[in-house]
Amino acid sequence: MNQGFSLLEVVVVLVISAILAAIAIPFFRPAEVDARWFADQVRAAISYAQRQAVAQKSLVYVRVTGTTLELCYAPPTPAACPSPLTGIIDGAPYKLDAPSGVTLSPAGFFFFNGLGQPSSGTVVNVNGHAVTVNAETGYVQSAP
Repeated sequence: MNQGFSLLEVVVVLVISAILAAIAIPFFRPAEVDARWFADQVRAAISYAQRQAVAQKSLVYVRVTGTTLELCYAPPTPAACPSPLTGIIDGAPYKLDAPSGVTLSPAGFFFFNGLGQPSSGTVVNVNGHAVTVNAETGYVQSAP
């Protein structure tokens, strides 16, 4: 008895695999994956700012530039974050740098007060992925 696959069976499997790969590969564009991942990081950072504002009963500012997001205790300037909020794990200033090809808009800042309420409703766009801060509740969400 002869075991194994015939040449025809192997060719059919390779052709089907190639067709599936040609259909699926465009869905894994690196820029789109980076933008989606970074939008989730931005949402988490803004939520962290809100939690820290409540925990410390103080204002926490979120500074957005074209390529970075920073958290501050004092009002930021266009050039810097004078009194940065630090991360829990490493104690370094909390700053997110966008991956190559990913941008944030609009540039500016907003803050959370000691009750977790934002200074205004805000939408931060990360390459078309919206991270929304509700004006009344401060709820932070990202669009799918």
